[in-house]
Formats: sequence, structure tokens, C-alpha cells
Amino acid sequence: MFTQVLDLSENKKDLLGKLDIQLSIDGFIEHLRKLAGAEDNAKHEMLEFLLHKFVEARAVYGPLTEENLNDYSRVLFYVYNLLVPPLEDEREMLWALATPLGKNVFYGTTGFYNLIRQEFCEETFNDIKESKHKHELIEQSIYSLLLERFYEIPPFEDEVMEFSSKDQTTNLRRYYAVQIDKRFVEIKPKITLPELDYKKIRQSNVQQFEWKFLREMLPLNQFAFTGFSIITVKEVTPDRVMQNIRDIVSRNSDDEIEQAYDILEESLRTLTGNHHIKFGLSPILQLNNKPILDQVYMHGSILPDLLKKKTPHCQEANLTESYLLNPQIIVYNIGIEFGDPNFKFLNDLSDLGLTSYVCIPLYYNSAVIGLLEVYTNDGHMVDKIALAKLRRAAPLLAQLLYDQANRFNARIDAIIKEKFTSLQPAVQWKFNEAAYEYLKKVVPQKPKPTIENIQFKNVYPLYGAIDIRNSTIERNKALVADYKTQLGLLKQVLQEIKSIYSIAILDEMEFNCDKWLMQLDASPIDVVQMKVKDFMEKEVYMLLMHFKNSHSALTEIIEKYEQEIVEETGKAYQHRRALESSIATINTAVNGYLELLNDEIQRSYPCYFEKFRTDGVEYDIYIGQSIAPEKPFDVLYLKNVRLWQLTSMASIAKITHTLLQQMETPLETTQLIFINGNDIDISFRVDERRFDVEGAYNIRYHIIKKRIDKVHLKDSYERLTQPGKIALVYYDAREIKEYIGYINYLQNKDILLDDMEELELEELQGVSGLKAIRIGVKC
Repeated sequence: MFTQVLDLSENKKDLLGKLDIQLSIDGFIEHLRKLAGAEDNAKHEMLEFLLHKFVEARAVYGPLTEENLNDYSRVLFYVYNLLVPPLEDEREMLWALATPLGKNVFYGTTGFYNLIRQEFCEETFNDIKESKHKHELIEQSIYSLLLERFYEIPPFEDEVMEFSSKDQTTNLRRYYAVQIDKRFVEIKPKITLPELDYKKIRQSNVQQFEWKFLREMLPLNQFAFTGFSIITVKEVTPDRVMQNIRDIVSRNSDDEIEQAYDILEESLRTLTGNHHIKFGLSPILQLNNKPILDQVYMHGSILPDLLKKKTPHCQEANLTESYLLNPQIIVYNIGIEFGDPNFKFLNDLSDLGLTSYVCIPLYYNSAVIGLLEVYTNDGHMVDKIALAKLRRAAPLLAQLLYDQANRFNARIDAIIKEKFTSLQPAVQWKFNEAAYEYLKKVVPQKPKPTIENIQFKNVYPLYGAIDIRNSTIERNKALVADYKTQLGLLKQVLQEIKSIYSIAILDEMEFNCDKWLMQLDASPIDVVQMKVKDFMEKEVYMLLMHFKNSHSALTEIIEKYEQEIVEETGKAYQHRRALESSIATINTAVNGYLELLNDEIQRSYPCYFEKFRTDGVEYDIYIGQSIAPEKPFDVLYLKNVRLWQLTSMASIAKITHTLLQQMETPLETTQLIFINGNDIDISFRVDERRFDVEGAYNIRYHIIKKRIDKVHLKDSYERLTQPGKIALVYYDAREIKEYIGYINYLQNKDILLDDMEELELEELQGVSGLKAIRIGVKC
């Protein structure tokens, strides 16, 4: 044991150097006296003996000070024996007594003093303890103590202070946690303690606490601290290393992982206690459900060199896939003999300068996600103890590789979305291949390569549209109604302002309100919308802000008006909110049903299904052999999808009709199908991020489907599409025969009405000769 004063602050002007701190054992003596009085057995005799020794020392040597520490050495040894289990070796135990709050150490174990005295440790320790973060921790721990002692507020969760040092044998860093026990510190306030808001104090459990509040209410220099603290230092190297690895795993980009790999490798060495070990980490990536190894994502791995050297005629993907069928630890020259015979080439690693090697599969959710390689060279060896220590890090390393694999998939998806669009699984394979080929061609600091064209030939198109009837008219009606509401509210505000502060500009502004109300009744909304908007958002806003900021009596009046023009809750938007709610109700129902339709179609035969958001929903379906080359295509699949399309349109018409009673603004839908009997070619337009038709003949299909949504009957003003009905547009009579059979089938199922109309349509720009069938839905 050592008796020596060591100043841990090194800076007399720091927080602890400014406080009223006195060394004392009086409080400890009182604590012993209470314990001795409460015990009536053998423990009582021991406590009475110790109490006698402390009282005697106090009487002989006077109060404990830094000057008479040597006189108290025997008594302080009793403190150590009371607080530390007697079987602990004091050369290994890191324990000390210090002044209140831990500023100066004055008595401790040999192990503690040796650690603090080491020059390399002192530099590291001082660097940490002088940091701003350490200063804040000390201050917060003191306030936590004050709140507990004087306000009975449970202590905050302490953040443990740490420092590190290098092990002279392994040259690896070791981490230590410092805990300061303040139970024998007495605190006396020099001021009358103020009342504190308990709820405000406890907010620190859920959000960052503003310590300035306590600094103002409870200045630390207004308290006297007497007694002593107990410092215990524990080595936390494994826990700290695991935290370092967790911090690396939590990083969000491959660049950050790359920069932190040296830290990760050093952390793993520290965990094993062997600074000669090297590590490799390789995620097993998936491309179209096939495993691949990509050197871009591999860190420290010797597998690329190994594969090039030993498997010149074997592709890496095949080797990786065969390994996944029977994943196991593969070892070389560490005294353990086991492994797959297919991997005998690993026994010849000496050509790469390695003296020992282990390849460990890492699992995430019971699936192999990557490989951890552990190896040494220059005659050093990996031992079984080091491997056992790595088990603790295996789940985190698996998480790291899992995240990297996800980022790889995200990069592939990002390229697809950047160069293409959001895709369905039916065609994702084509884009995966194109994206990967593009990724392989990318060279840093050089122009981006050209990506290949994505094309599907000889596919059959199906087009459908569910439109909200008169949506534009309903929007205009809602806008006019809301503008009238807002102008009415504004007139009320102006009149209330006039009753308190009357000036001529208010009369002029009220006149403008009446003028715009009349204009809204007399003129189309398209003509007056921008003018009314400018009036309310510029002229009215500036006027009200002037009165609000310059006349406090008007603040409440104007704020009530401002609440009514909040888009999410105010009366001035209630009609538009009601309309948007009704549109959302329809679209949610329609989209949900179309998703179910898509799921059914995909189970039958893979196809491309794309929806477009308008006031309603439009969709394109493309089906054919080129979309699913591995599954033979038959016209039967096309007929199945056509029947599903017609059936779904009937169901959607029925669903939207039943929703009428739930809508704040009742809206109806129309259903439209365009029939095209011939196959077409489609390709992906990178500039527009969507599929489009290829070839002059195929373009006609695209033109027709874009022009028929508002088409009228020939020689009539009647629109083809009507609520409660399905309209099927076609060009050739041969194309409709198949659908008439489907209509008869659905009429027999009591889904469609017996009111089919055969109609001719008006000529459209560049399109003539269109015909249609219109059939009612039984709602």
C-alpha cells in the first residue's frame, strides 16, 4: 500500500480546484459508530475494535490532513480491508482513497499507484481528464449528488470515466473505467437551498438536460465538501473493444467503414491479446440469388490472391456457392485438423507467406452472411485461446457484413432507380444484370460509361384507367368555397380591428373583400384564383402583421384568424381537405385492390405491372415470353389476365360505389379498358425513367390510350366513360369477340348488368374508327 498525495487535476484552475474541499474521516467514524451500535454479534466486536482505532488516531494525530497521512497509514489500511475483500491481491487491485470528489489521491494499492505513475499512462490519463467532456462529467456527477442529498431526487445514470494505456508486453491498448464512491462525502450548503421543479430535473432521462439551469440555482462554490472519496479502477478492455466495434458497425456508409477498418482490426487484436494477428472480412453478396465475392467490399482478405493462385479455371461465384452448401471453419497450421476436402488448396498457404490461417463463416439469422479470416505470418501463430475470444465479436461482425450486403443491394437498386425506375420483381433480373455490368465498368475519376438498353420484345399490353368523375370541377368548387370562407373570416377580423383602431385603409380592405366575393360568383375560378391568392397572401398578410406587431391589443384577434387559415386544421381549407380526403379514400381502395390483382397475376405468370397516379389511377400491364424467359409462355396466360382485368374493373366500380357514404365529398369513378390484340415491343427510356413502346406501329397504341380518357360518342356530347359502367375501347372487331365471352360469363355470375351498348366514338386527332362497348356493373 502507498501513502502519497497525487493531484489528478494537474490544473489548479479547473472545477475541483475552485471548490471548498476538505479532507476528513469524521463522517466515516460516525458511520462506524452507527454500525457498531446496530450489531450485537462477532461483527460488533470487530466494528468496536476499528472504531476504537479510528477515535484513538483522531485524538493522537488530530484531524486527517495531507500533512499527517503517514501517521494515519495503519488506520487507512483498516479502511481498505473493510471495503475490499481480503482475498484480493493489492498488487493487482486498482483502488485508492482520495479527497472529496476525487481531486487528490492520498492512499491506495500498489497496483493503482503503479498504473498512475507510468509515464505513458499519465499522458493518456491527463489528456482525458483535462478534456471538456471530462469536466462536464465531473460537474454533472456533483449536481447529481446534490440533488440526491438535498432534494431526494434519484441520481442520474452516471457516465463512467475511462482512460487507456498501452500494454508494454503486447503493445496493445488496455482500457480502464474509473468509479468514484462519494458515500463518505459530507456536503454543507452555505446558502438557503431554493425549491426546484422535480419534473424539469427529471427531463434529463428523455432529453438532453440544460445544466445551466442548475448552475444558476445551485452554484457549486456555495457548498462545502468534507470527507473522502473511494476510487476504484477496473479494466474494461473487452467491453470497450466491443463498444468500439459497435460504433463502427453503426456507421452508415462503406467509405466510413473503409476509414475505420484499421480501428476495427486493432480492436480485434486487442480482444485476442495478440498484436501479430491479421484479419480479413468479406461479405458474401447476392446477385440474382447467386453468391458473389467482390473485392471492393473485402477488407484485409487473402481470398482474392488465393483464388487467383490456386483456382485459375474455377470461377469465384461457383467456389463461394459450393462453400455455402457446407459452411464450416477452415483451418491451417493451428493444431486442429478438419475441413472440407474440396478446400484442400488452403493447406498450401505457405506460398502466400502465411504461417497459420483460419476462415470462419459468420451467420446472420441462421444464414451465412460472410467470412472472417484470421491469419499470421513471419512465424507467428494463431492459437485456440485467441479464436475463443473472437466468439464475442462474431455477432457484431456478422451485423457489419449484413449491413454491407444491404448497402451493396442498395447501390444496385440506386443505379436501377437512377438509370431506370422503381421496378417489379418480374423484370428486376434484367435491370440487375445491366446494373452490375455498368458497375463493373465504372472507373473512379473517369467519365461514367454508357448503360445498356433494356428492351422486351413481343409483349402483350393491357391498359386500364379508373378516373374520378368531374374531379377538376369538384376541385374548383372546393377552392371557391374555401376562398369565400377565408374572405368572410377576414371581414370579421377587419371589423374587430376597426372597433379598436379605426383607419381608412381598413375600409378599403373590407371593400376589396366584398369585391373578390362577387368576383368568385361571377367569374371562372381560373380567372380570379391568382388575384385572390395574391390579395390574401401579400396585401392582407402585410396589413395584419403590421397591426399584430405594433398593437398588442390586436394580437389575439389576428392569431385567431391565423389559426383558421392553417392548411391542416383551419376552416379556410375545410372543403379542399374534404375533397382530398375523399380522393385519398378512393385511391387507397383502388390501389389496394390493384395490388391484390397484381399478386394474383404474378402467381399465374410474371408480368410487368405499372401504376400511374392521376386524380384516379391508370395502369399498364405487359406480359410475354421475353419478360420471363425461363418460364414457357402460352396465350392461355394472356386470356387469364384479360379476364382478371375485366373482373377487377367490375369489383373496383362496386367498391367505389359503396364508399360514397364514407366520403365527406361524394365522388364517383369511371372505368376504362383499351384492348390491343397485337403484341408490341417496349424499351426503357432512361431520360424519362419509364417504359415506352418501340417502333412506329407500336407508337399508335400509346397515342390511342392517351387520347381516349375524355372521348365522346360519335355525333354526341356524351362522354364514353360513365359512373357505374365499364367502357372497353377497341379498334378491330376481332379484338372484342374474346371480351364479349368474358362479359357473358360475368353477367351469368350476376356481376355485370344486361345492358351492353355497342358504340362508335368521335374522331380524335390522328385516330379514327374507334369503337367501344359499355356495360353496367351491378352495385
